[in-house]
Amino acid sequence: MQLEVKGLDTLIKKMDKLAKDVQKEVQAELNDWADQTSQNAIQLVSANSSDEGLLKNSIKPYYGQGSASVRVAAKYGAYVEFGTRKYAAAYVSSLPADWQAYAATFKGSTGATFEQFVESLIGWANRTGKMDPKYAYVTALKILREGVKARPFIYPSVQKTLPVLRKNLRAIFKL
Repeated sequence: MQLEVKGLDTLIKKMDKLAKDVQKEVQAELNDWADQTSQNAIQLVSANSSDEGLLKNSIKPYYGQGSASVRVAAKYGAYVEFGTRKYAAAYVSSLPADWQAYAATFKGSTGATFEQFVESLIGWANRTGKMDPKYAYVTALKILREGVKARPFIYPSVQKTLPVLRKNLRAIFKL
């Protein structure tokens, strides 16, 4: 899962015309946004997850030339963020259209087999002690039938940090 700030194309074109010091200021703000967003997302995962190691450690900021992003390397990150089945339908429908479209890209198969899913649950059960591994098979069936609740961590983090980024960029451009 990867998140990038949209609408930067116009800003990048303007940046090409600006002095290098202004470009550095803008990049510093973008980098700070990515840092703050990823840290906030990590805190939310820590507060809302039963097994935060892999997911939490996979949330990283990335910096580009005139861009910044937050990426989640854990393959299941989107399913934690948006939920699955009826829970995803309920949560995702409450999001803005661009986020709904993004969430839709994760709908469907994960590419894993049912056996791999069960093995993942066994691993989780062994790591956390929150479930007897012998219940992995029935738990997997229940998850496939009913879904899992959304535990958003990226969207709330963006909602928290994006207004600060906008304010800081307006200050740089004196808008």
